[in-house]
Amino acid sequence: MATGDQNDILSRLQSYIPRGWFGDWSEAPIVTALLQGIASVFVTMYLLIVFFKAQARLDTSSGGWIDLWADDFFGGSLPRKPSESDASYIARIKVALFQDRATRPAMISVLTQLTGRAPIIFEPARPLDSGCMGANTGVASFCGVSRMGSIAAPFSCLITAFRPLVTGGSAGAAYCNAAAWSALSTPLSHGYTGSLSEEQTAASDADIIAAINATKPIATNIGFYISN
Repeated sequence: MATGDQNDILSRLQSYIPRGWFGDWSEAPIVTALLQGIASVFVTMYLLIVFFKAQARLDTSSGGWIDLWADDFFGGSLPRKPSESDASYIARIKVALFQDRATRPAMISVLTQLTGRAPIIFEPARPLDSGCMGANTGVASFCGVSRMGSIAAPFSCLITAFRPLVTGGSAGAAYCNAAAWSALSTPLSHGYTGSLSEEQTAASDADIIAAINATKPIATNIGFYISN
């Protein structure tokens, strides 16, 4: 007997009735049947209460209720991915909720989590990015291979973000050795083996742009380039 099941609620109802009224419950089938009917309604009510209590917390919510959490906090900017599990979606929502914003480390963290590849960030007014004449800053001086910096461009940066590595799809042997094999030749192993349309990526360019816009500080000039 588990809390909230038919037998549990029936026993609770029977406990409120004076025992002297009906004696042993095995000798009162009509009253027991009546209480069974009432208990079945209470079982449904109890299950609903347990379910809605679970949906009141993100960690225990499920199904479409997780989507409502995302819409409530992010206004539709963090939709569920196709075939994404509840656990995966909850994890993404929690990352987005507690993600640091408006700093350089935060930008690196967001893009790295999204794409699996750390971005390159260059701030023209930051000597550690451009280097200084005669100073060992960890990068080549601007007379070498480093970028030219400028304090005339404050609150600005250039970001090179990298697309996630794709999975799926195959160009096939015909493309690898086109002079020897034709895409229509046999055996099939020498020809077309897949489609580039089958390639899958964890984040689109739109996802990367949205992440940059959500993380950047206000009143800043951000230029970005998305590369493979």
